[in-house]
Amino acid sequence: MNWGNWTFNSANLTLTNKTLVGYDYDIDLEKIHSSADILDWIYQVFGKDGCDQKTIHDLVSAFDEILDPQANFCSFGEEKKQTVDNWLKSSQVVTLKTNS
Repeated sequence: MNWGNWTFNSANLTLTNKTLVGYDYDIDLEKIHSSADILDWIYQVFGKDGCDQKTIHDLVSAFDEILDPQANFCSFGEEKKQTVDNWLKSSQVVTLKTNS
């Protein structure tokens, strides 16, 4: 699965960008447990050299497709805690992409 320069790796549950800072920049999805964690990653990436609007758009799109944040982390303005590694490993996203 790809969103611009972001690639989902279902084997280790990461999002990787190979062009952002001159080396593989990984986001470990297993360490995301809240909407605050998602927002923190968006701003971490936003602060990197070489980050542009498309990079952020693609990252948010990846989070949306993989994590479905509004449903799973912050619906109705309420924080929901998730154990992303368990959720991802049992989700359709990982199942579909590992079979592709």
